[in-house]
Amino acid sequence: MKIRRPANSKIAELKKLRAFAGLGARQLEAIASNLDEAHLTSGERIMREGRHNDTFWIILEGTVDVTVQGRVHEKLGPGDLFGLPSMYSGKEATADGVAATDVRALVASPSQLNALLADPEVEIRFTPALFDRLRAALYQLPRPAAPPVRAKSRATPTKTQPPA
Repeated sequence: MKIRRPANSKIAELKKLRAFAGLGARQLEAIASNLDEAHLTSGERIMREGRHNDTFWIILEGTVDVTVQGRVHEKLGPGDLFGLPSMYSGKEATADGVAATDVRALVASPSQLNALLADPEVEIRFTPALFDRLRAALYQLPRPAAPPVRAKSRATPTKTQPPA
């Protein structure tokens, strides 16, 4: 459920987040005006693996489980951003997002996110979150099995003749 709140109350929330530390009043106002507030109940699915994602999330309160093939891969909490890689690329989500507790978050639609990314100073704030999510996706990839360990040979080494 999305709720519209005045930008001023969202600015106070944004100032607390590491991703937006040091931004000026104009930029914080632009970010706040392009975000809606959402409240989710525990167990509510936020994002579905393999499906198009149309929402970018900034968690203010609560915990979200990021699950891959039904297994919890990561727990996200206040200050964490997610949904960015799939929104940025337009590709399907690589994981499910499920509210592990009641969650309060700021959210952006694709058009709202594009408005945010129009400011290079704001766009660069999303880069670390994008790389964190991509790194997490890489850890989800299956890893090849390690090659078998060869048993040491018990053969007696042969002596070589010194060169003449």
